[in-house]
Amino acid sequence: MLLLLLACTGGSTPDDLPTCHDAVTVDVSLCDPDTASFTLGSTNPWYPLVVGSRVELEGEEDGIAMRVERTVLEETRAVLGVEVHVLEHKTFHDGEIHEVAYNFYVEADDGTVCYFGEDVEFYEGGALANTDGTWRAGEGDGRPGVIMPADPQVGDVYYQEMAPGQALDMGEITDTALTLDFGDASYDLIQVMDTNPIDDEEPCAPEEKRYARGIGEVRDVALDIVAFEPGG
Repeated sequence: MLLLLLACTGGSTPDDLPTCHDAVTVDVSLCDPDTASFTLGSTNPWYPLVVGSRVELEGEEDGIAMRVERTVLEETRAVLGVEVHVLEHKTFHDGEIHEVAYNFYVEADDGTVCYFGEDVEFYEGGALANTDGTWRAGEGDGRPGVIMPADPQVGDVYYQEMAPGQALDMGEITDTALTLDFGDASYDLIQVMDTNPIDDEEPCAPEEKRYARGIGEVRDVALDIVAFEPGG
């Protein structure tokens, strides 16, 4: 499995995009506004889009104390003519704001959660430094990607971001039999290995993420969940 993740290959992919896998198994047309329909409702338990829900992750990377706050906002945006949710993602380094991203997600009628882009702001010393990583479906070559399949299965491979030259993150479901004890409850988990075939430093280096049924993302590499508010 790791050999597959670590090797950038030239398999069958949409438009022969750069890839970290032999083939893409989840059809991105599931998120194409020309062929799919969408809802602001939320039925996918692995990636809930419930207004007001909030997850906080904490951990340490390279000696830096990190905190991430993910909140589904009440506001919506229109992207490619589709009304989408806005998920605010804030990252703090040693208590100071490092990044604010506004991610655009919506669920297709089959339960696939689709990714329509993000507005990204990076900060240095409290001041806006750049907006690297910003992309939006419908702008340039950007198209919607899949952030979570409707029925995740081990071996599923998909493009999360589809903005050639800007953002091409991929995901592979690698485990669906994990559990998490958090608070007074136990949650089913799935594990996803994210890769980026166009990363400047380490193309296709795998990054582990985990998602809990009914919560969403609970691990991001070295960061783990410390707080959850269900919203609604």
